[in-house]
Amino acid sequence: MFPFYALHCFARLCDLKLFAMQRQTCRHEVFLTDRTEETIGLGFTDRIKNVFGLDILDVLINLLGILLIILASVVIVRIGSFIIRKLFEKQKALKHNINEKKVDTATTLVISMFKYAVYILAGVIILSDKLGLKSVLATAGIGGIAIGLGAQSLISDVLSGFFIVMEDQYVVGDMITIDGLTGTVEQLELRVTKLRNFNGDLYIIPNSQIKKVINHTRGNKAVIVDIPLAYSSDINKAFETVNRVCNMVKGQFDTFTEEPKLLGITNMDKTGMVMRVIAKTFPNKQWEVERAIRKLVKEEFEKQGLEFFDRTKIVMDRELVNGGDAGAR
Repeated sequence: MFPFYALHCFARLCDLKLFAMQRQTCRHEVFLTDRTEETIGLGFTDRIKNVFGLDILDVLINLLGILLIILASVVIVRIGSFIIRKLFEKQKALKHNINEKKVDTATTLVISMFKYAVYILAGVIILSDKLGLKSVLATAGIGGIAIGLGAQSLISDVLSGFFIVMEDQYVVGDMITIDGLTGTVEQLELRVTKLRNFNGDLYIIPNSQIKKVINHTRGNKAVIVDIPLAYSSDINKAFETVNRVCNMVKGQFDTFTEEPKLLGITNMDKTGMVMRVIAKTFPNKQWEVERAIRKLVKEEFEKQGLEFFDRTKIVMDRELVNGGDAGAR
Protein backbone atom coordinates (compact mmCIF):
# COMPACT_ATOMS: atom_id res chain seq x y z
CA MET A 1 0.00 0.00 0.00
CA PHE A 2 3.00 2.33 0.33
CA PRO A 3 3.18 3.20 -3.42
CA PHE A 4 -0.52 4.12 -3.44
CA TYR A 5 -0.13 6.26 -0.30
CA ALA A 6 2.96 7.90 -1.81
CA LEU A 7 1.06 8.68 -5.03
CA HIS A 8 -1.82 10.20 -3.04
CA CYS A 9 0.56 12.30 -0.91
CA PHE A 10 2.37 13.42 -4.05
CA ALA A 11 -0.93 14.62 -5.53
CA ARG A 12 -1.74 16.54 -2.34
CA LEU A 13 1.74 18.09 -2.33
CA CYS A 14 1.27 19.17 -5.95
CA ASP A 15 -2.04 20.77 -4.97
CA LEU A 16 -0.42 22.72 -2.12
CA LYS A 17 2.45 23.94 -4.25
CA LEU A 18 0.21 24.87 -7.14
CA PHE A 19 -2.19 26.61 -4.74
CA ALA A 20 0.69 28.64 -3.33
CA MET A 21 1.75 29.56 -6.83
CA GLN A 22 -1.82 30.57 -7.63
CA ARG A 23 -2.08 32.78 -4.54
CA GLN A 24 1.22 34.44 -5.32
CA THR A 25 0.07 35.04 -8.88
CA CYS A 26 -3.22 36.47 -7.65
CA ARG A 27 -1.45 38.85 -5.24
CA HIS A 28 0.84 39.94 -8.02
CA GLU A 29 -2.21 40.43 -10.24
CA VAL A 30 -3.98 42.57 -7.62
CA PHE A 31 -0.84 44.64 -7.19
CA LEU A 32 -0.58 45.29 -10.92
CA THR A 33 -4.28 46.04 -11.16
CA ASP A 34 -4.19 48.57 -8.33
CA ARG A 35 -1.17 50.31 -9.85
CA THR A 36 -2.34 50.39 -13.42
CA GLU A 37 -6.13 50.35 -13.34
CA GLU A 38 -6.34 54.08 -13.15
CA THR A 39 -4.13 54.51 -16.22
CA ILE A 40 -4.65 51.56 -18.51
CA GLY A 41 -8.05 50.35 -17.37
CA LEU A 42 -8.58 46.56 -17.31
CA GLY A 43 -5.38 44.57 -16.52
CA PHE A 44 -3.84 41.96 -18.83
CA THR A 45 -4.52 39.14 -16.39
CA ASP A 46 -8.18 40.07 -16.24
CA ARG A 47 -8.34 40.14 -20.02
CA ILE A 48 -6.99 36.58 -20.36
CA LYS A 49 -9.43 35.41 -17.69
CA ASN A 50 -12.92 34.22 -18.41
CA VAL A 51 -12.17 33.15 -21.97
CA PHE A 52 -15.09 30.88 -22.90
CA GLY A 53 -16.25 31.28 -19.31
CA LEU A 54 -13.13 29.59 -17.85
CA ASP A 55 -10.32 30.80 -15.66
CA ILE A 56 -7.29 30.13 -17.86
CA LEU A 57 -4.88 30.20 -14.94
CA ASP A 58 -6.86 27.57 -13.02
CA VAL A 59 -7.07 25.38 -16.12
CA LEU A 60 -3.30 25.53 -16.67
CA ILE A 61 -2.63 24.74 -13.02
CA ASN A 62 -4.98 21.74 -13.14
CA LEU A 63 -3.36 20.49 -16.35
CA LEU A 64 0.07 20.76 -14.76
CA GLY A 65 -1.15 18.83 -11.73
CA ILE A 66 -2.61 16.09 -13.96
CA LEU A 67 0.67 15.77 -15.86
CA LEU A 68 2.62 15.51 -12.61
CA ILE A 69 0.29 12.77 -11.30
CA ILE A 70 0.66 10.80 -14.56
CA LEU A 71 4.45 11.17 -14.44
CA ALA A 72 4.54 10.06 -10.80
CA SER A 73 2.40 6.99 -11.55
CA VAL A 74 4.69 5.95 -14.41
CA VAL A 75 7.78 6.33 -12.20
CA ILE A 76 6.13 4.35 -9.37
CA VAL A 77 5.21 1.54 -11.80
CA ARG A 78 8.78 1.36 -13.13
CA ILE A 79 10.36 1.32 -9.67
CA GLY A 80 7.77 -1.11 -8.27
CA SER A 81 8.20 -3.52 -11.20
CA PHE A 82 11.98 -3.50 -10.71
CA ILE A 83 11.63 -4.24 -7.00
CA ILE A 84 9.12 -7.05 -7.61
CA ARG A 85 11.43 -8.72 -10.16
CA LYS A 86 14.38 -8.53 -7.78
CA LEU A 87 12.34 -10.06 -4.94
CA PHE A 88 11.23 -13.03 -7.03
CA GLU A 89 14.73 -13.53 -8.48
CA LYS A 90 16.04 -13.70 -4.92
CA GLN A 91 13.47 -16.40 -4.16
CA LYS A 92 14.70 -18.46 -7.12
CA ALA A 93 18.28 -18.12 -5.92
CA LEU A 94 17.48 -19.14 -2.34
CA LYS A 95 15.25 -22.13 -3.13
CA HIS A 96 16.89 -24.67 -5.44
CA ASN A 97 13.84 -26.94 -5.83
CA ILE A 98 11.44 -24.15 -6.71
CA ASN A 99 9.67 -24.26 -10.08
CA GLU A 100 11.23 -21.37 -12.01
CA LYS A 101 8.41 -21.24 -14.57
CA LYS A 102 5.82 -20.72 -11.85
CA VAL A 103 7.98 -18.06 -10.22
CA ASP A 104 8.24 -16.23 -13.56
CA THR A 105 4.47 -16.49 -13.98
CA ALA A 106 3.86 -15.11 -10.48
CA THR A 107 6.28 -12.26 -11.25
CA THR A 108 4.40 -11.16 -14.37
CA LEU A 109 1.04 -11.46 -12.59
CA VAL A 110 2.09 -9.40 -9.56
CA ILE A 111 3.61 -6.72 -11.81
CA SER A 112 0.42 -6.66 -13.88
CA MET A 113 -1.80 -6.24 -10.80
CA PHE A 114 0.51 -3.58 -9.35
CA LYS A 115 0.51 -1.64 -12.64
CA TYR A 116 -3.28 -1.68 -12.99
CA ALA A 117 -3.77 -0.68 -9.34
CA VAL A 118 -1.43 2.33 -9.62
CA TYR A 119 -2.98 3.53 -12.88
CA ILE A 120 -6.53 3.14 -11.56
CA LEU A 121 -5.62 5.04 -8.39
CA ALA A 122 -4.04 7.80 -10.47
CA GLY A 123 -7.19 8.00 -12.59
CA VAL A 124 -9.40 8.25 -9.50
CA ILE A 125 -7.23 11.04 -8.05
CA ILE A 126 -7.38 12.96 -11.32
CA LEU A 127 -11.15 12.57 -11.62
CA SER A 128 -11.90 13.45 -8.01
CA ASP A 129 -9.30 16.09 -7.12
CA LYS A 130 -8.43 17.70 -10.45
CA LEU A 131 -11.62 17.48 -12.47
CA GLY A 132 -14.01 17.93 -9.55
CA LEU A 133 -15.95 14.70 -10.12
CA LYS A 134 -15.86 13.56 -6.51
CA SER A 135 -19.64 13.72 -6.19
CA VAL A 136 -20.06 11.70 -9.39
CA LEU A 137 -17.67 9.04 -8.09
CA ALA A 138 -19.52 8.89 -4.79
CA THR A 139 -22.90 8.56 -6.50
CA ALA A 140 -22.15 6.12 -9.32
CA GLY A 141 -19.23 4.24 -7.84
CA ILE A 142 -16.05 3.22 -9.62
CA GLY A 143 -17.53 -0.08 -10.81
CA GLY A 144 -20.52 1.66 -12.39
CA ILE A 145 -18.27 4.14 -14.18
CA ALA A 146 -16.07 1.34 -15.50
CA ILE A 147 -19.08 -0.50 -16.91
CA GLY A 148 -20.48 2.75 -18.27
CA LEU A 149 -17.23 3.39 -20.12
CA GLY A 150 -17.52 0.05 -21.87
CA ALA A 151 -15.13 -2.02 -19.76
CA GLN A 152 -17.07 -5.28 -20.09
CA SER A 153 -14.33 -6.76 -22.27
CA LEU A 154 -11.72 -5.71 -19.71
CA ILE A 155 -13.62 -7.48 -16.95
CA SER A 156 -13.98 -10.57 -19.15
CA ASP A 157 -10.23 -10.56 -19.90
CA VAL A 158 -9.35 -10.31 -16.21
CA LEU A 159 -11.73 -13.10 -15.20
CA SER A 160 -10.40 -15.36 -17.96
CA GLY A 161 -6.82 -14.65 -16.88
CA PHE A 162 -7.75 -15.48 -13.29
CA PHE A 163 -9.15 -18.90 -14.30
CA ILE A 164 -6.13 -19.60 -16.54
CA VAL A 165 -3.87 -19.13 -13.53
CA MET A 166 -6.11 -21.03 -11.11
CA GLU A 167 -6.50 -24.00 -13.46
CA ASP A 168 -2.76 -23.99 -14.27
CA GLN A 169 -3.44 -24.21 -18.01
CA TYR A 170 0.03 -22.86 -18.84
CA VAL A 171 2.83 -20.86 -17.26
CA VAL A 172 5.64 -18.63 -18.47
CA GLY A 173 8.10 -20.67 -20.56
CA ASP A 174 5.55 -23.23 -21.82
CA MET A 175 5.20 -23.79 -25.56
CA ILE A 176 1.52 -23.60 -26.45
CA THR A 177 -0.80 -23.24 -29.44
CA ILE A 178 -3.76 -20.84 -29.28
CA ASP A 179 -6.04 -20.66 -32.33
CA GLY A 180 -3.27 -21.79 -34.65
CA LEU A 181 -0.65 -19.47 -33.10
CA THR A 182 2.27 -21.42 -31.64
CA GLY A 183 4.93 -19.91 -29.43
CA THR A 184 6.54 -19.75 -26.02
CA VAL A 185 4.65 -17.94 -23.26
CA GLU A 186 6.68 -14.81 -22.57
CA GLN A 187 4.26 -13.05 -20.22
CA LEU A 188 1.03 -14.10 -18.56
CA GLU A 189 -0.89 -11.10 -17.31
CA LEU A 190 -4.41 -10.73 -15.95
CA ARG A 191 -5.66 -9.19 -19.20
CA VAL A 192 -3.43 -10.58 -21.98
CA THR A 193 -1.12 -13.48 -22.80
CA LYS A 194 2.05 -12.78 -24.80
CA LEU A 195 3.55 -15.49 -27.03
CA ARG A 196 6.90 -15.40 -28.87
CA ASN A 197 7.16 -17.65 -31.93
CA PHE A 198 10.26 -19.15 -33.54
CA ASN A 199 10.66 -16.17 -35.88
CA GLY A 200 10.70 -13.72 -32.98
CA ASP A 201 7.18 -12.38 -33.61
CA LEU A 202 5.22 -11.41 -30.50
CA TYR A 203 1.55 -12.40 -30.28
CA ILE A 204 -0.57 -10.43 -27.78
CA ILE A 205 -3.84 -12.29 -27.16
CA PRO A 206 -6.63 -11.05 -24.86
CA ASN A 207 -7.40 -13.75 -22.32
CA SER A 208 -11.14 -13.66 -23.06
CA GLN A 209 -10.43 -14.76 -26.66
CA ILE A 210 -8.55 -17.89 -25.58
CA LYS A 211 -10.96 -20.79 -26.11
CA LYS A 212 -8.70 -23.78 -26.81
CA VAL A 213 -5.11 -24.25 -25.67
CA ILE A 214 -2.65 -26.95 -26.75
CA ASN A 215 0.21 -27.20 -24.26
CA HIS A 216 3.24 -28.86 -25.87
CA THR A 217 5.30 -28.75 -22.67
CA ARG A 218 3.28 -30.90 -20.28
CA GLY A 219 4.38 -34.54 -20.14
CA ASN A 220 7.15 -36.43 -21.92
CA LYS A 221 7.46 -36.00 -25.67
CA ALA A 222 7.75 -38.77 -28.27
CA VAL A 223 10.71 -39.06 -30.62
CA ILE A 224 9.71 -40.60 -33.96
CA VAL A 225 12.25 -40.96 -36.78
CA ASP A 226 11.31 -42.76 -40.01
CA ILE A 227 14.29 -44.04 -42.02
CA PRO A 228 13.78 -45.05 -45.67
CA LEU A 229 15.62 -48.16 -46.90
CA ALA A 230 16.07 -49.36 -50.46
CA TYR A 231 14.94 -52.89 -51.40
CA SER A 232 18.42 -53.57 -52.73
CA SER A 233 20.03 -52.96 -49.31
CA ASP A 234 20.84 -55.73 -46.83
CA ILE A 235 18.03 -55.49 -44.27
CA ASN A 236 19.94 -57.32 -41.49
CA LYS A 237 22.91 -55.01 -41.98
CA ALA A 238 20.57 -52.03 -41.86
CA PHE A 239 19.07 -53.25 -38.57
CA GLU A 240 22.53 -53.61 -37.02
CA THR A 241 23.49 -50.12 -38.18
CA VAL A 242 20.36 -48.46 -36.78
CA ASN A 243 20.69 -50.28 -33.45
CA ARG A 244 24.28 -49.04 -33.24
CA VAL A 245 23.04 -45.50 -33.88
CA CYS A 246 20.53 -45.87 -31.03
CA ASN A 247 23.33 -46.84 -28.65
CA MET A 248 25.41 -43.88 -29.82
CA VAL A 249 22.55 -41.45 -29.19
CA LYS A 250 22.05 -42.79 -25.66
CA GLY A 251 25.52 -41.59 -24.72
CA GLN A 252 25.06 -38.14 -26.24
CA PHE A 253 21.90 -37.08 -24.37
CA ASP A 254 20.69 -37.34 -20.78
CA THR A 255 17.15 -36.20 -21.57
CA PHE A 256 15.62 -39.62 -22.30
CA THR A 257 12.74 -40.96 -20.27
CA GLU A 258 12.57 -43.97 -22.63
CA GLU A 259 15.71 -44.94 -24.52
CA PRO A 260 15.66 -45.04 -28.34
CA LYS A 261 14.96 -48.36 -29.99
CA LEU A 262 14.27 -49.73 -33.45
CA LEU A 263 10.70 -50.90 -33.98
CA GLY A 264 11.44 -52.54 -37.32
CA ILE A 265 9.90 -52.17 -40.77
CA THR A 266 6.72 -50.08 -40.54
CA ASN A 267 5.94 -49.57 -44.23
CA MET A 268 6.69 -51.04 -47.66
CA ASP A 269 5.69 -49.39 -50.93
CA LYS A 270 6.96 -48.98 -54.49
CA THR A 271 9.73 -46.58 -53.42
CA GLY A 272 11.21 -48.79 -50.70
CA MET A 273 10.90 -49.79 -47.06
CA VAL A 274 10.62 -47.61 -43.94
CA MET A 275 12.24 -48.34 -40.56
CA ARG A 276 11.10 -46.48 -37.46
CA VAL A 277 13.05 -45.44 -34.35
CA ILE A 278 11.12 -44.28 -31.27
CA ALA A 279 12.03 -42.81 -27.87
CA LYS A 280 10.69 -40.39 -25.23
CA THR A 281 12.38 -37.28 -23.86
CA PHE A 282 11.73 -34.39 -21.54
CA PRO A 283 9.50 -31.62 -22.97
CA ASN A 284 10.92 -29.61 -25.88
CA LYS A 285 13.99 -31.86 -26.19
CA GLN A 286 12.64 -34.23 -28.84
CA TRP A 287 13.63 -32.15 -31.87
CA GLU A 288 17.30 -32.07 -30.93
CA VAL A 289 17.34 -35.85 -30.48
CA GLU A 290 15.59 -36.43 -33.82
CA ARG A 291 18.13 -34.27 -35.64
CA ALA A 292 21.01 -36.16 -34.04
CA ILE A 293 19.53 -39.56 -35.01
CA ARG A 294 19.08 -38.52 -38.66
CA LYS A 295 22.64 -37.21 -38.85
CA LEU A 296 24.17 -40.38 -37.39
CA VAL A 297 22.02 -42.64 -39.62
CA LYS A 298 23.22 -40.78 -42.71
CA GLU A 299 26.88 -41.10 -41.67
CA GLU A 300 26.61 -44.80 -40.73
CA PHE A 301 24.70 -45.72 -43.90
CA GLU A 302 27.47 -44.17 -46.01
CA LYS A 303 30.09 -46.17 -44.11
CA GLN A 304 28.19 -49.44 -44.55
CA GLY A 305 27.23 -48.83 -48.18
CA LEU A 306 23.50 -48.85 -47.45
CA GLU A 307 21.07 -46.94 -49.66
CA PHE A 308 17.96 -45.03 -48.67
CA PHE A 309 16.49 -45.38 -52.18
CA ASP A 310 17.39 -47.43 -55.22
CA ARG A 311 19.54 -45.33 -57.53
CA THR A 312 18.35 -47.07 -60.72
CA LYS A 313 14.83 -47.55 -61.98
CA ILE A 314 13.53 -49.56 -64.95
CA VAL A 315 11.03 -47.55 -66.95
CA MET A 316 9.02 -49.49 -69.53
CA ASP A 317 6.82 -48.03 -72.25
CA ARG A 318 3.32 -49.52 -72.03
CA GLU A 319 2.81 -49.42 -75.84
CA LEU A 320 6.08 -51.19 -76.50
CA VAL A 321 5.27 -53.77 -73.88
CA ASN A 322 1.81 -54.38 -75.35
CA GLY A 323 3.21 -54.52 -78.87
CA GLY A 324 5.88 -56.99 -77.86
CA ASP A 325 3.28 -59.20 -76.25
CA ALA A 326 1.12 -59.09 -79.39
CA GLY A 327 4.07 -60.03 -81.60
CA ALA A 328 4.94 -62.85 -79.25
CA ARG A 329 1.46 -64.30 -79.58
